[in-house]
Amino acid sequence: MDLIRPIARFLFAHPRPAREKMRNVDDFVRRKLSLDDPWYQLILKMLEVPHRYFQGKRILEVGCGLGGFCIKLSEEGANPIGLDVSRSAIQKAKYLAKRYDAHNNIEFIIGDAQFLPFKDQSYQIVICSETLEHIEDYEQAFHEIVKVVENSGQICITVPNLLSSMFPEYITLLLIGQPQYARKFLSVEKEHVFHYFKIKKLCSREDLKVIKIQSTDFLYLPPRIKKFLKIEHYLKIISDHIEDYLELHNLPLRFLGADIGLLARKM
Repeated sequence: MDLIRPIARFLFAHPRPAREKMRNVDDFVRRKLSLDDPWYQLILKMLEVPHRYFQGKRILEVGCGLGGFCIKLSEEGANPIGLDVSRSAIQKAKYLAKRYDAHNNIEFIIGDAQFLPFKDQSYQIVICSETLEHIEDYEQAFHEIVKVVENSGQICITVPNLLSSMFPEYITLLLIGQPQYARKFLSVEKEHVFHYFKIKKLCSREDLKVIKIQSTDFLYLPPRIKKFLKIEHYLKIISDHIEDYLELHNLPLRFLGADIGLLARKM
């Protein structure tokens, strides 16, 4: 066990941009703003909306992080609000929105997803990407999300998928605990695990109409391994082909990507 822990921390811990040179920090921010992360790409695929669909819409992102998705929504003409529990993330999001001249129609606030500070049925769309797994009472947070969506409004979430190539990482994190960044910034000791059946159960409890459940990143490897082997670009190309094939033929294996997403409508 003494040997396993340091090896596992190196392989499975996500790189912390604060320890990189400033150029790498800028690369990290650019990746967030360009929505290169597979979970944001999954949201865009699930929504499949025509150009200017977001024009004038009231949209909330729960767990907005650096605000990249809100900035994109603003560019599409939406009126987004980003909420995050991290004060430093919200400060950075405000700075980036101003830097990219998107601050006039975006609002960023500090808040807890378990107790959303909004009136019922306030938003037409609520997005929550890679956040529920970090929340102590994720069922309460999901209920709050449903409450603030207007009737016939849409909910779009993504979470890491236990039933995928991420399974070894989940087992490793059970042995070594959460990475330092998660314990420090997210105040979690243990992340929740999700899969297709748990997502369906959440929707059933809230009486939501499921529009689509889809997954992505079928060849997941821990970030440090991909960086060391320099294969991230090639893995993405192959994974995208696998995803397209599984979706085209409606095969059950399409739910086994490293990230799984839900698009649902409030009845």
